[in-house]
Amino acid sequence: FGKYVAMLVFTFVLVLMIYVTVGAMAFAVNNVDFSQLAGSSVGIFLETAAYASMGLFISSLTSYQIVAAIATFALFAIFSTIGTVGQDIDFVRRITYFLNMPSKMHSLTKGVLNVRDISYLLILIGTFLSFTILTIKSSQESISRIRKISRYAVVILLVFIFGYISDKPSVNAYMDTTRNKLFTITPATQKVLAEMDDSELEITVFGNIFFNRFVLFSPTRQNELISNVWEPYIRFKPNIKIDFKYYYALDSTSSIYTSNAGKTLSEIAEKYANSNKMDINQLMTPDEARKLVDIDREEYRCFFLLKYKGKETVVRVFTDLPFYPGENEISAALNRLLYASPKILFLTDEIERNPFSERTRDYKFIASKVSERYSLVNQGFDVDTISLIDKDIPNDIAALAIVDPRKPFSPDVLNKIDRYVQNGGNLYLVTEPDRREICKPVLDLLGVSAKEGRILQSNPKNAADYITTYISQAGVNLSPMFEKEIKKEIRYSGDTLMRVAMSGASVLEFNQDSSEFEVTPLLSTDPKLSWNRVTPIDPDSLNVRISKQSGEEQGSFATVIKMERKVGNREQRIIVSSDADYLTEPMFKITSPKTYNYLFGFYSFSYFTYNQFPANTIRPDSKDNSFKIKVADIAKQKLVLYWIIPAMIAVIGAFIIIRRKRK
Repeated sequence: FGKYVAMLVFTFVLVLMIYVTVGAMAFAVNNVDFSQLAGSSVGIFLETAAYASMGLFISSLTSYQIVAAIATFALFAIFSTIGTVGQDIDFVRRITYFLNMPSKMHSLTKGVLNVRDISYLLILIGTFLSFTILTIKSSQESISRIRKISRYAVVILLVFIFGYISDKPSVNAYMDTTRNKLFTITPATQKVLAEMDDSELEITVFGNIFFNRFVLFSPTRQNELISNVWEPYIRFKPNIKIDFKYYYALDSTSSIYTSNAGKTLSEIAEKYANSNKMDINQLMTPDEARKLVDIDREEYRCFFLLKYKGKETVVRVFTDLPFYPGENEISAALNRLLYASPKILFLTDEIERNPFSERTRDYKFIASKVSERYSLVNQGFDVDTISLIDKDIPNDIAALAIVDPRKPFSPDVLNKIDRYVQNGGNLYLVTEPDRREICKPVLDLLGVSAKEGRILQSNPKNAADYITTYISQAGVNLSPMFEKEIKKEIRYSGDTLMRVAMSGASVLEFNQDSSEFEVTPLLSTDPKLSWNRVTPIDPDSLNVRISKQSGEEQGSFATVIKMERKVGNREQRIIVSSDADYLTEPMFKITSPKTYNYLFGFYSFSYFTYNQFPANTIRPDSKDNSFKIKVADIAKQKLVLYWIIPAMIAVIGAFIIIRRKRK
């Protein structure tokens, strides 16, 4: 015990050495998060204390220092890599992952202290100290081998009992030592979980063997997946049951068929299963999978199916860099399980743009594309189409979307739209310069007009009707989440222009004095660059350099506006746009200059939910995000860190050595 305490003191000194750097940081950075650093230090100290107990045990087995050193490092390696052993075997998976040191240190070193991981380290320390005591005791006694082994067996049995208890989610408790609780889900999501009763939340992970990132869902990565994605939610609802199911299915046009010519789907699946160290019997056939979930709608991807009290919803993975669903997407799904989802209905009677079609002109990308994170269906919305030929507009929808109608409204349909608007229904209305007359009856209901002509902008790289608009402050304020996104962009990329590209737009006009609505522009053009051309222009001419002609109106033109008024106890919200192309996939992919078409479009629809969707996961702004050190101070700090502190350590070390030698 004396030797072990000495090792702990030495370890504690090493941890204190970290605070030399922390001290330097305190002079260089404003508002350092010392609580997180302290929490991380606890984790580091316990980890080194556990390693010290292992080394002590090995040293009790042999008097040869080299052998002890090699054996100790081998033991370290075992506990650092054992989490990868047997992960494809159900029975072994949980045991080896529990014994894995890095998986336990992942949270502790970030400053998230929890009972499970601290108990694991304390159990390790107790185990190897007990082994050391038993080893020394056995060398001093003349007892049978069975009795010696039984002592070790009792320790191992106690380890498994304590380990099993401490690994249960219902026993675990957490302490996020970061200032802004960076590694804890936000209060809004905690509230949703708190509103769930004791009924079990079932999460079924569906993995398609053909999915290009299936390895992240394979049996060998199950524990890692649960830890990375779902543990923050298990923390607040321990009775979450997670199950894994694997299947195989392919789209008929998949190139995998071409590269495996002559083989059946099951034969190809068996080949892929073997490459992932799986048996084909572990995979469901497409028909078996369809009995459990609509894999066709999910485009044969990997995804999560959530079930709670008879309701179910899907949480997906995405094509962007984070890949896994974040708190926004998971919180939206939890909300869907508890409450009615906001529904956006797209009108189809006049050949409007469709939310489910893959065509370039349509709105699938922003409305229903399952692989896009900010698609409406992935943020808690329900999206559908509606025909008004034989039905009325429901009163319980978030908004009706009329996007670029191509033929005139029938009197009956127009009456239904009029009645819906007069009753306070939310509306998303989009027209095009060439079809403003078709939309005129609906625009007249709102007191808005699309001015004759087309907005042009001289541009050497694009057609003349490709214009750059700018988001107004009212546009930024459509949603607190959008405002947060814009602040982040301004801070980290320095972009203060906040552009939205449009292709073919007209000027929206309104009379605020005579309108029942409060009308506010959301997007406006640059007054120095854009003008309105009334005279007809050949489409081919748009692709040549065009200049403003004498008499053409130049100025800042509104292309998207929002309209608000009180109808009873409800605030009616309407958005009108004079261009439909700005929310299509080709416009989302413009990167130079940077544009915000996708985010602006998404938060325009979010505006109709009164900030309920997407989930509000805003955190307080970080305080430790600025330097206070000056350039002239850097040389002084280097002098202290490079020379004075090392010299002090050297002097103290020499003093101790000399004192010890004299004694």
